[in-house]
Amino acid sequence: MRPRLRLVAGPDGVRAEGDEEVRLGHVLRGDPLADGPPPEGVFAAWSWDGERLRARNDRYGMHPLYYRADGARLALSPDPLALLGPGESAALDHDALAVFVRLGFFLGEDTPFAAVRALPPAATLTWSRAGLRLRSAAPAPAGPAAMSRAEAVDGFVDLFRAAVARRLPHRPYALPLSGGRDSRHILLELCRQGAAPRLCVSGAKFPPDPGADAEVAAALAARLGLAHRTLPRPRSQFRAELAANPAQGMGTLDGAWTLPLQAWLRRHGGLSYDGLGGGELAQNPSIDLIRRTPYDPAALPRLADRLLTAGRTGAHVEHLLGPRTARLWSRERARDRLVTELARHAPAALPLGSFFFHNRTRRSIALAPFALGGDRLVVHTPYLDHALVDHLSSVPSRHLLDGTLHDEALRRAYPAHAHLGFAAAVPQRHGAVLVAHRLAYLVRLLTHAACAEPHWWRGGDRVLPRLLAAGRGPGAARRVSRLQPLALYLLQLESLASGRTS
Repeated sequence: MRPRLRLVAGPDGVRAEGDEEVRLGHVLRGDPLADGPPPEGVFAAWSWDGERLRARNDRYGMHPLYYRADGARLALSPDPLALLGPGESAALDHDALAVFVRLGFFLGEDTPFAAVRALPPAATLTWSRAGLRLRSAAPAPAGPAAMSRAEAVDGFVDLFRAAVARRLPHRPYALPLSGGRDSRHILLELCRQGAAPRLCVSGAKFPPDPGADAEVAAALAARLGLAHRTLPRPRSQFRAELAANPAQGMGTLDGAWTLPLQAWLRRHGGLSYDGLGGGELAQNPSIDLIRRTPYDPAALPRLADRLLTAGRTGAHVEHLLGPRTARLWSRERARDRLVTELARHAPAALPLGSFFFHNRTRRSIALAPFALGGDRLVVHTPYLDHALVDHLSSVPSRHLLDGTLHDEALRRAYPAHAHLGFAAAVPQRHGAVLVAHRLAYLVRLLTHAACAEPHWWRGGDRVLPRLLAAGRGPGAARRVSRLQPLALYLLQLESLASGRTS
């Protein structure tokens, strides 16, 4: 049961229901509720003293915390679904969903529900009978600093070393290790500082992923003389997403593949590390899109259209929307909401990099370690060290657009391992195995709907019939594959909005 607090002011005072004192995540030192700038770490906390509520979160708002305020009532929880109490509105936020169904993540403080908001970064929320006050001390997007390429790389290396030194383990631990740059950098630096893990553990993603993550991770662990274990992926992608969607507060379409990894980490130790933010800040996975889509503050609607087209479902989503949702979640509505968010990042050194970090990283990727991971696991995130983020956010775009900054930092810091490639270089696997995997997802979705959720077939938006209709015509296989996870999400969301429990 996730922590939750409800406060209701009445003529006889304030009635409190739930957890009056909560600390989530971790801080490196200090009190998360104290005045002043947020301390290092990823956290959310609140305290109710009988008259006044005070809640705060980390500098980047990475730890999920949501609130709803309605006149004389206020509720808080790291789970937005916990704020949908009996008799309380679960009306949907159509502007937010217009973006989500195309990009796969929410913007700013949006959630699927109009009355529920995410706490902004570096926020201080206070509430009493006099009302609600909310302010954010988040730093403005950093402009480009005057630095050479060598200074950008050297600063990255040195500041990352300092970030890890501030987060050295004080007990044996297991390290999640992929075949990418972010976790490799963490592992190599921990080993350099004499704090190697007792075990490296890798998860497995769903097809068409080729499985290279675990192979590359195992090769690196072997070079370092460390034990390595690969966990099997969830047997059913459908079942994993059926569980992961509500467990992550309906905030993302990602993260389901990490369920076995998160469960293993909870069982086998209270300490771990995560590369959250490394990709978006140092070597953005969307760098090809960023290069092809220059940020022009005078043409943000055009930029928004390009991002929507390149999004998770792209133009395919139109096949899933009926007349009502096509109007409520129109592309025009999505573009308007996206333009507003894009404009906030105009001063940044790399505006689209800043946009992805503060939206996709914060509102989607962070949910796996901090919503699925559970409160008993301390997860260190060295890439979110304040000084390191300040540095990487101010690196001039010309040093980032070639997409090799992190590679160069790794070569400079750990030349002995420079020749070992990365999993991303291995092509995805298509063919009969992928076809069978996608077909199994569809069969499980339809079987679950028939046996456990018959109202899914009768829903006003007719998502399932539209998904089946999308399976006809040229490009049907790819289209249905893109739409299946979103179809499941929308069916679950419809149940939540109508008050049904799945």
